[in-house]
Amino acid sequence: MAHREVGISSVAELGEMVRAVRKESGLTQRDAAALCNVSLPFLNGLEQGKSTAQIGKVLSVCNRFGIDVRLRLPGEAV
Repeated sequence: MAHREVGISSVAELGEMVRAVRKESGLTQRDAAALCNVSLPFLNGLEQGKSTAQIGKVLSVCNRFGIDVRLRLPGEAV
């Protein structure tokens, strides 16, 4: 898969990106949840854009699918 850079400004956008990458990988939600070591309901909620305080699990899913999460700090050049 080619590298792309996209801006994410909401949980819904993050969920859409995770879903797209999972589908591009040819995985069902059940298989992806097992691969990422998270529950099926958690992955489903993430893909649906539901808010969660379980950032560790979110980052684990992103990492497993090669989604690099970066933060832009105030005052840094774009």
